[in-house]
Amino acid sequence: MRAAVRALALATILPPTISHADWSYRTSTDEMRGETMTSAVIESTTAIDQQAPYSKPAKLVITAVRSDKGSGFMFQLSEGQFSCVPKLCDVSMKFDGGEVLDVKAMSAADTNSILHVQNPNLFVATARLAKSLIVEVPVYRYGKAQFKFDVSGLEWEGLTPSKDGLYAGVGGQTWAAPYDPATGLVDNGFGEGEDRCYIDSKPTTVAFGAKPTKITHCYYQGRHYLSMVDFEFAKMKQVVGVVSKQIGKPDLEIQEYVSWSDTEEKHLLSAAILASKKSKVATLQVTYVPADNLVPPRKPVAK
Repeated sequence: MRAAVRALALATILPPTISHADWSYRTSTDEMRGETMTSAVIESTTAIDQQAPYSKPAKLVITAVRSDKGSGFMFQLSEGQFSCVPKLCDVSMKFDGGEVLDVKAMSAADTNSILHVQNPNLFVATARLAKSLIVEVPVYRYGKAQFKFDVSGLEWEGLTPSKDGLYAGVGGQTWAAPYDPATGLVDNGFGEGEDRCYIDSKPTTVAFGAKPTKITHCYYQGRHYLSMVDFEFAKMKQVVGVVSKQIGKPDLEIQEYVSWSDTEEKHLLSAAILASKKSKVATLQVTYVPADNLVPPRKPVAK
């Protein structure tokens, strides 16, 4: 965490020139520590008018930084100050038409115009897939203020899913990859508009410790974000063991609900098993969190 904060501080000493709604990039080297840092910066397309003593409209600037020792991102007000009491602050974000995401941010040690935000990898991986972003932050003597961004076109390496196990995808479907009609998947009628789910009723993969009876893949705007793998309840122990190994966690206790969701920040995945001994069916649900952040909330199904 210290390395990420130091990298962000160094990145703000000589900020790159930013043009309206465009990402700007800069690579700098800390010669004392031998660290190379890359930053990406973007300015909000909207501004807010504040009371005196701030005479200029305030914009919000996002800076993302990565180095060999960590990554981070922050919000900075061009005019004014954030209002966080205590130091930990609530921030809300919405990518495209997705759900509102609530995150935590911490004020910088020496200024109230900078917030260091949690989950930097998740933010950047989501921004790489998104077109627009709305950020809501508390501003001193203003209240909650919303800023809009055009985040399309972000170029940021090193945050794509790996080629191994669950991180490559599920059953041959790669995370965030476009839907391919040639796969022969069957539309199961679930979803609305650009949010559609498809069934592979005869899956051949054995990557989960047991052969699935069915796999359902869901796509939003052509991007794969969710897979649900059905298998026999009796095979649950094998599946839990294989998934735990792929995720790099100890085997969890076998029960009707098992979750590895705490791994999502490191690997950008959320995984869980929902099972029913009565129906003899268990379902492994794997979500690629960055793509899932773009999906609008589904409307409740009328009974």
